[in-house]
Amino acid sequence: MSEAEVELMTRVASLYYMEDVTQAEIASRLSLSRPKVGRLLQKARNDGVVDIAIRTHPALSAQLEADLAARFGLAGAVLVADQYSQDAQRAMAARAAGDLLARSLRDGDVVAVGMGRNVGAVPDQLSRLTGRSCTFVAAMGGSPQVGTGINPNDICRRLAERFGGKAESLYAPAYAESAASREAFVRHSDVRETLGRARLAQTALVGIGDARNDSAVVQMGCFSAAEMSTMREAGAVGDILGFFFDLDGRPAGGGIGDRVVGLGADDLRAVPRVIAVSSEEGKARSVLGALRTGVVDVLVASIGTARRVLAAA
Repeated sequence: MSEAEVELMTRVASLYYMEDVTQAEIASRLSLSRPKVGRLLQKARNDGVVDIAIRTHPALSAQLEADLAARFGLAGAVLVADQYSQDAQRAMAARAAGDLLARSLRDGDVVAVGMGRNVGAVPDQLSRLTGRSCTFVAAMGGSPQVGTGINPNDICRRLAERFGGKAESLYAPAYAESAASREAFVRHSDVRETLGRARLAQTALVGIGDARNDSAVVQMGCFSAAEMSTMREAGAVGDILGFFFDLDGRPAGGGIGDRVVGLGADDLRAVPRVIAVSSEEGKARSVLGALRTGVVDVLVASIGTARRVLAAA
């Protein structure tokens, strides 16, 4: 767009959103067609000139957030209103997690980044930001078998682009074929150094997986649906960074955790602040197990999930 077109778009957006002028009035005042005004307003939103946020009223969330923090020893919780569609729910949770990052990150911070749809949605929901010289480091390996949107390396890159920081990829699979091959991966100098930097992070951003046959780790080809069924029978209800836990937060899944190329539960417990994001309605048991691991410091979820978790606890 030319400078004149950018100025016109900004003027139209200011009149509509800041001065409550109707689209018809804007069209008349600026000698534009009504469709032209609508297109300019849409472009202003697409280009980040206009940032529309719908936030949950504290009257709905404050007591639940306090109850979660007290019950599970959290540093905090951020709850968003329940939505009718999963896409809208994920977007709201991702925006809340992004706002939390934007408020708290400082120049020089290192952020360890996990995988999954919820974590992958965070950079998409970030508004335009003042540059931060942060480094986003993949906390787990990835897989070429799934879309880039849920792979840690891609999420790191997109977060770095939004914040104006740097990204550091982990060039390894999420799961090795065996514990021995996992050791070979983590002994490689590049992998060892990347994981070493991830362990020194001030913040970690992770998702809470479930133990369903369509979970991210099954999609990534880490193991089969039949193996996931076996893990559920053994009590697994979810995972964080590929390490599975039961409803009481205890390790589950047999030797699966010995194959993960990434940070483990003890590594995450040493990170000062671990932000876990969960948006799916059916993940209450997974979230409850995750909170009982002692890994999570801040939970970002829906009000409905919070109520179900507290009821189940």
